[in-house]
Amino acid sequence: MSAIQIISIGRKLSNIYAELCLPICRKYGINQTCFDILLFFANHPSHNTARDICAVRGIKSGIASVSVETLIRSGLLVRTEDPRDRRKHRLSLKEQAAPIVSEGQKMQAYFSDVLRRNISEAEVQVFRELADKLEANLASFSKRGEAE
Repeated sequence: MSAIQIISIGRKLSNIYAELCLPICRKYGINQTCFDILLFFANHPSHNTARDICAVRGIKSGIASVSVETLIRSGLLVRTEDPRDRRKHRLSLKEQAAPIVSEGQKMQAYFSDVLRRNISEAEVQVFRELADKLEANLASFSKRGEAE
């Protein structure tokens, strides 16, 4: 499989996922990034800082910052000071985010089920291992696109 094929599959996945998210985003009056952040915190409760959003989810820091502020002002997220390190702020979902998260997780489960049709558990495991190796290879590139 060529790199272009992998990129093409990634774009198709991203576009279809965005199409599935759109009705939920419209229903609740939030944008895709805000939606992604809410689901990120719901699906990864141990990752609860803005830095985690950027590092794990790959959202740029400026975009993450604006989206987090929007979610806080909308009453969907709350920011609290870390008791062990006052420089850190922990983010958590408020009860008002529950319906958005519930619909989002149902949509994600549907998307996952559709993607896994006709794929065995063994094939899923092989794909996970391949994806981990691809991510490690990508991490070795510098910002100039050169392997380190």
